[in-house]
Amino acid sequence: MQVFFLHFFIFFSQLSYIDMGVEFMSHIIHYVTTNFKKIFHTVCTEIISCIQGTALHFVLVAAFLGTLNHFLYFLSGQSPIIALFCPVNESVWEHLKLLYFPFLFVSIWEYLSLHPVVLPFFYCRYLGVLLGMFFTVSVFYTYSGILGRNFLILDILLFYSSVIFSFGMSEYISGKTRSPHETEPGFVVSLWLITSFFFFVFTCFPPDLPLFYSA
Repeated sequence: MQVFFLHFFIFFSQLSYIDMGVEFMSHIIHYVTTNFKKIFHTVCTEIISCIQGTALHFVLVAAFLGTLNHFLYFLSGQSPIIALFCPVNESVWEHLKLLYFPFLFVSIWEYLSLHPVVLPFFYCRYLGVLLGMFFTVSVFYTYSGILGRNFLILDILLFYSSVIFSFGMSEYISGKTRSPHETEPGFVVSLWLITSFFFFVFTCFPPDLPLFYSA
């Protein structure tokens, strides 16, 4: 009998937590929906103000290279070398390459053109693209979870939004974050190399996780 009441108590305790969670989420959803225009305007204003430090053509080239990157693997005849830098299937992980590698190549071009201080520049660029990839994954799973599936037009808009978001966050961080000291070049280089290495390895040996499943 005691065991029965214990399970009964646990069951209703869980229900109360679920009700609290549902009520909390309903408040969040209500706030977002009633203030969506204000929130959207504030976010866009902040990103635009941050991205002004980056020449527009760098952003456009990154977006163009990312678009081209989507088709390059098949246009190359499925080259194993190209496969390391381009999506080889329709998984979310593989499509992060559309953002990461074009962003890296454009950042190198931007550095060679404008000659900013090398370590702070590439450190902030790395944090920017890292946040951009997190933005991509979180928004994709949020909207596809709510709608029950993904839509091509929303995926395309999400990619271009992620490019803008990455550059914007990079510029924002460059004005807010203390960058690595000049005696630590290996740290900044290793960030890019390790992330690239993970892309290479998981292209050849994808883990058995939903992030790596081909749609």
